[in-house]
Amino acid sequence: MGEHRNTGRGRSIAAGPVIVVLAIAVIVAAVFGWFQLRNRISDQGVEAAGQCVEGSAVLTVAADPDISGPIEKLADRFNETAPVVRDHCVTVQVRATASSEVRSNLNSGIDNWDTALGDRPGLWIPQSTADVEAVTERGAIDGTPRSVASSPIVLAAPAPVADAVDAIGSSWADLVRLQRDSQALGLPEWGGLRLALPAGSDTGATTLAVAAIAAGVRGDPATALTVEQASSKELVSAMSELAVTDTGGGALSTSTTYDALATLENASGPGAPIHAVPVTEQQLASTDSSTLTAVRPQGPTPVADHPAVVLAGDETSTRAASAFVEFVRQPDGAQTFRDAGFTVDDVEDDGVLAPPPGPVTDALLAVLRNPVLPRRATVLLDVSESMGTTEGGATRLQNTVRALSAQFQRVPDSTELGLWSFSEDLDNARPFRVEVPTGPMNVPVGTTPRLAALDANAAALTPESGSYTYASVLVAYADAVAGYVPGRVNSVVLITDGSDDSPLSAAQLLTDLTAASDPARPVQVDVVLIGDGTDASAFADVTAETGGTVSTVPTSDSPDLIDRLGKLLY
Repeated sequence: MGEHRNTGRGRSIAAGPVIVVLAIAVIVAAVFGWFQLRNRISDQGVEAAGQCVEGSAVLTVAADPDISGPIEKLADRFNETAPVVRDHCVTVQVRATASSEVRSNLNSGIDNWDTALGDRPGLWIPQSTADVEAVTERGAIDGTPRSVASSPIVLAAPAPVADAVDAIGSSWADLVRLQRDSQALGLPEWGGLRLALPAGSDTGATTLAVAAIAAGVRGDPATALTVEQASSKELVSAMSELAVTDTGGGALSTSTTYDALATLENASGPGAPIHAVPVTEQQLASTDSSTLTAVRPQGPTPVADHPAVVLAGDETSTRAASAFVEFVRQPDGAQTFRDAGFTVDDVEDDGVLAPPPGPVTDALLAVLRNPVLPRRATVLLDVSESMGTTEGGATRLQNTVRALSAQFQRVPDSTELGLWSFSEDLDNARPFRVEVPTGPMNVPVGTTPRLAALDANAAALTPESGSYTYASVLVAYADAVAGYVPGRVNSVVLITDGSDDSPLSAAQLLTDLTAASDPARPVQVDVVLIGDGTDASAFADVTAETGGTVSTVPTSDSPDLIDRLGKLLY
């Protein structure tokens, strides 16, 4: 039989399909790896951004001390969110800084920040938009400021004063009258209102209150004051009266608002040095006073609106400041401000008074610092023949009358002015004539307004004959002593070119003046001599005896005459 032999050889597998499978696997792996790499790169980019590849950045916020507390709380919350701005990890730091200090530094130039106050801030939150208006270096501000919290200006006063102001329906403008008139409050034991106007490091409430008073006096609170209006006779007179209390002290002081509040709370009776002080409602609430009450005068309300002001800087700083402002303006931020005594709602009543421009504020405060104080002055004007001398195209008398008229226009309404002329035998046998009797500017002479009477009578004067200066001075002085008004400067203002023809000697004049004087009724004689040839020494003893001054101007058409008369009449 035949036998088959096994050779051990099996069937083979084709190589082509295997290569295809392996290629597909490689391609799938490559694609998967590419996606993984792409996702990793993306994740690393996100992680890098989260880790602030550009480093850290600090946003310094200069906040008025009144609002720095809640701003600090909100900054802490903001920092907890780990904010990133332009790949910078941002941290907000808040520094309580008086608004006046920031304003002053910004006005010194954007690159001249005083490092004694710390790093230059990227965000500023002052007490009021009035602070922003006072920044003359407008390039320091980036964008439009927005209020984060507000508080109306009120008067802090003891209950009797607050009730009286409220009961008589006083407006802001009425505070001038309440200060001037000791009976206006209806509280005989208290006298006139003694309003303190602090002008220390926190002038915000004072500035806004003064602006409200000025707007009320002008009668048009809806329209912003101009510098010209702030320098008008009407407002200068009002601000001057506001500057003086019924005790003779100045209302404007270098103390802070909180100093004034402490003074008022520690001495809040009728004899206290101050009776009221303008503050924000939040400031008064923060003192937790048990003796002071807030009263809001009628009319448009001045408001401390605490605007958030982004300051010019690099893009990271301005973006970080804007982000923080958005954060604090959220509902949680609003509640934080409410908890601190602020409001984030519109002030009702008669509306909100717009803050004044910076130059207007400066003009109003300048008058308060250097008030045109009411006085009682009798102008004794030489109309002797020598006053007919021509100087600068007009006579000495005409030039002098023109200078006087300019001052008559400017004196406060409460000032008392009179005009006498003198030469020789001017009024029958008398060497002087009373042109306008001395009296308040707001009281007419007969039916003629006093200002018009002064101007008309002065303009009608003409040079006469000789000059009986000493005799006329003596009579005018005695009249001034008899008409003395307490609490103000009382004076005789002699304007002459120096000659004297009277039989009364300088020595006798001095003796008679001493006899006519009354220590309880001091009247000073102020002498203005016109012309280089006048002898000031002839009047030195008179002015020294009465506490007055003697000065010489070279000519009647010199601006020195106007300046000198201004100093003596207001």
